[in-house]
Amino acid sequence: MREIVTLQLGHLSNYVATHFWNTQESYFTYSDAEKPLVDHDVHWRTGVGADGSDTFLPRTVVYDLKGGFGSLRKINALYDVDPDADAMASALWAGKSTVHKQEPMQQSAYLQSLDAGSKPDKLSKSNVRYWSDFSRAYYHPKSLNQLYDYELHSSIQPFERFDMGKELFHTLDKEQDIVDRDWRPFVEECDHMQGIQVLATIDDAWGGFASSYLETLRDEYPKQCIWVWGLQSPLLDITREKRRLRLTNAAHSISEICQQATTFIPMSLPEHHFPRSVRVDCGSPWHTSALLSAAMESTTLPSRLLPQSGRGSQRVSLDDISQIVNTNGTQTLAGLRMGLGAKDAGSEEAENFDIDLFGIGRMDKDGLDRQKRIFGKSISSRGEVDANDDADEDDQKESRRRIGDPVVKKFSTPLKFPMLDSYPDIFPDEADQESVRLQTALFTDQSISTRMKALKTQVTWAVGVEERELLSNSLAEIGDEYHDDWSSGSDDGEDD
Repeated sequence: MREIVTLQLGHLSNYVATHFWNTQESYFTYSDAEKPLVDHDVHWRTGVGADGSDTFLPRTVVYDLKGGFGSLRKINALYDVDPDADAMASALWAGKSTVHKQEPMQQSAYLQSLDAGSKPDKLSKSNVRYWSDFSRAYYHPKSLNQLYDYELHSSIQPFERFDMGKELFHTLDKEQDIVDRDWRPFVEECDHMQGIQVLATIDDAWGGFASSYLETLRDEYPKQCIWVWGLQSPLLDITREKRRLRLTNAAHSISEICQQATTFIPMSLPEHHFPRSVRVDCGSPWHTSALLSAAMESTTLPSRLLPQSGRGSQRVSLDDISQIVNTNGTQTLAGLRMGLGAKDAGSEEAENFDIDLFGIGRMDKDGLDRQKRIFGKSISSRGEVDANDDADEDDQKESRRRIGDPVVKKFSTPLKFPMLDSYPDIFPDEADQESVRLQTALFTDQSISTRMKALKTQVTWAVGVEERELLSNSLAEIGDEYHDDWSSGSDDGEDD
């Protein structure tokens, strides 16, 4: 099991994915003296460019709205257009034709420097206008899919409601069978796909688009491991009505995506508290996506590591990690926390991971921690190898585990998170470092039940009567999978 094919849905998702691909590109080694730690074939595909040269491009399918791609075009240094394409199109029309061309958007100074082979100009919040402005990777033309039905940041017809996304997907799929057209070519070139990775915003219409897309993928690949990163935009200075709409969209997305995903991780920035080691401008998608991408990339790092001799880096699959946190087969919703710097890599306490990225049903810390019981936790520690990190010892612990005991697994690697010139300075204490140590904890615990109960209370009054009962029951059923059946006298699972 090797390849992972990625699906990117929406503008914020493409920001996060751009950081992800830049990080993957940085792992390439160009000297026989350097022994690679990462298997590039997991996320990258080989091909042949227009000039016959070999190419190595991301295994990804990208969707964005009209105007969302910035200066990025299907034509690039590796692939050119078919010179006869325009002639063939005009041959269908015998009359006189007139060509209207829109002025192409100019590349950012950063990309121009990369193309010229010179040292790139320093990026800032002001000169990153689109996710393509800091992309270090080329894409195959078939990866890029622009949806012209809606325009990015439109004030006339914003793409902001869950139902709008579902309707758009079914309209496009009925006309073109977009999964067969856009997705299948990337799957068919895999030798043995280990899983599907989906990035989608869940608090706008992309949540509806993603849920319908996932339903089709699950029908096509009923046994495939599917990971979904459900991204949420920061709640800045928006009206109460807009906040309510986003929350309702997220609730609908969770209700439907949990039925299709193997592991579903909702992610958003902390609303009120950042540790001193992190400085993020929530108004900059370049900043916010950088933190989310670092957590996502670190969590899945074990799935693309090459086997290493001795202790340290271990090679596992996405499905292996899913089985750690999904202890009963129905706990598809998982939370994520991250820690930065020289923390104890062997620690298993979530409190040591001080950046809470689980953005659903947030409550006060005491409310979430009270009577909390861990079901499963996958810890990814990068930048150090625990001396006690022994696979044989882990196997012995697993054999002694009793029914009902937490499942905790730690993966350590010496590979630190690279601080690239395309990455913003969001870690002030590490500003002069080329790489930083990160730890992430992907977990399922009893607090998820509390969070789902809070979400149900927040949204059921905000939806129509005809859908209220269905949504409420769905959220309650998801939360029921995280009750602590081993404790007595608890009324956390009772309805209001």
